[in-house]
Amino acid sequence: MIELENKNSLNDPNMKFLLGLFLLFMIIVLGFNVYKSHIFNTSEKRYTIIKFYDKYSDSKGNGMKIFYQTVKKDQYHNCFSTKCKNLNVGENRLGFYYLKDPSLYEILFDIKVPDSVLVPEEGWKEIPEFLKPK
Repeated sequence: MIELENKNSLNDPNMKFLLGLFLLFMIIVLGFNVYKSHIFNTSEKRYTIIKFYDKYSDSKGNGMKIFYQTVKKDQYHNCFSTKCKNLNVGENRLGFYYLKDPSLYEILFDIKVPDSVLVPEEGWKEIPEFLKPK
């Protein structure tokens, strides 16, 4: 019987290393998704204004730089979604973050917020009446 010379098997040390890296990557991805799911289901939301203050571009893609205030500190992130790319610098949208982890946020692109609106220091527990879509 003829055997392949380059046959990959678990006895090959390189294959074991690659399999270990793959399993480590999968554990990290799965762990982060479990963490996010836990935060989404157990944490309280706070609504705030998300400000799009500058265009962002690097080798990975284009987007917008965003800023929002939380109870503990100001948050700065980059948004790469198509909806973010279509907005202009200086626009404001309503969004929310989670109290247990303020770095996790979502943007409600349908709700524009005027510049004259000020957010309370602790955010809103629900969408204010004057910002709700009509």
